[in-house]
Amino acid sequence: MIHIIFGAAAAGSLKQAIREMKQDQIDDIIAFDDIYSIGPLLHLHEHEGQTNRIEWLRNVMSNEYGYFDDMVNDQQRMLQQIKEIKAGSRMLIWTGSNAHEQIGLRYAVYLLKEKSIELSVINTTTAFDQLFNTNTRRMDIRHSGEITSEKLKVLYRSKEHIHTVSTEERERLQNEWLSFAKENHTLRIWKKGQAISVPEDEFDAYLVKMAKRLHQSAPEDEYIVTPRLIGEVIGHLEQYIGDDFIEYRLKTLIDQGIFDMIGRRTSMRYYSIKLTGFGQRFKKWVCCREFEKHPFVKIEGDYGGEPFHCGHCQCHLERDDVPVSDTLFSKIWNWNIRYGRWFDEETDDLLPNGADMEKKFNQEGERITEEVKRALSPAFQIEYSPSEYAQYYI
Repeated sequence: MIHIIFGAAAAGSLKQAIREMKQDQIDDIIAFDDIYSIGPLLHLHEHEGQTNRIEWLRNVMSNEYGYFDDMVNDQQRMLQQIKEIKAGSRMLIWTGSNAHEQIGLRYAVYLLKEKSIELSVINTTTAFDQLFNTNTRRMDIRHSGEITSEKLKVLYRSKEHIHTVSTEERERLQNEWLSFAKENHTLRIWKKGQAISVPEDEFDAYLVKMAKRLHQSAPEDEYIVTPRLIGEVIGHLEQYIGDDFIEYRLKTLIDQGIFDMIGRRTSMRYYSIKLTGFGQRFKKWVCCREFEKHPFVKIEGDYGGEPFHCGHCQCHLERDDVPVSDTLFSKIWNWNIRYGRWFDEETDDLLPNGADMEKKFNQEGERITEEVKRALSPAFQIEYSPSEYAQYYI
């Protein structure tokens, strides 16, 4: 079996998983060491497109410890490995539900178009969700690199999540790749089950927002160390675009006067930043352009955090995105922490009175939603999204 996987971290975990399973037949792994949610894709399946992408990445990625050079060498090795694949080979492509891996899937299938092979695919996001997430314990995977080698072994052994790619599906994926390869955008996100191109400054306002939060949490510190800000953004952003791209946008905002800095920009470890007066007033949108034009909030019970989501893009909203009073927010918070109590945490089964508990939770959620509507309408559109898990256990 030959495996294709996207990203160095995911490849490392898969290599360890396969080694620990001690397969009788040695499996080969072809790693696409890149992030396809960022950077130009124009004619990437041709030499000129590959060269142009490398030059763009050279201005974005850090080469500290030779990381960029390693990535370039890995790309050349990957293309050579693809060329050497023999007819009749069995291949498995690991992909997740995110722009990076879904575009990578289509790129890989296109590169394999002349190969007479048996091709299969596993969606790690779907498989992980079905195998490991429960009603009381949940972990949302942004990309395959977040899955441990132990869990990758479980995914590989559960054959029901691996499906054979038909000739028609291969042709469709190849054509979809050609559509991406005609564009010259440099940022793509996963939205409503598909990868879409967005402007390069899509998350600038979010970066500024996280900086404001860090300034407020430590007012005694004039400057924020850059890795802390980038880590805060990565930790909260639901899209996978990599820390190099976030730092690239941070440097752009420094050049634009949004941030001030001290230190040297040779590495994120060597400089710190703060918002300028102009930067403090910077606000274009919260999570997507639609929200700025038409604020649409969905209130939905969830484990931990604020139960607010953007009604346009489903992105998680923060406390300061929904300007309700402290009294009303406290009521919302106390309601939300009761979410999911209708399940037994030990068995993950519905409690005997679980359906009634969920019904009462939804009734209280609807009452709270009406209060939020009275507080924020007509400036905000507010909707309640009820919990409906109990019906699957009755």
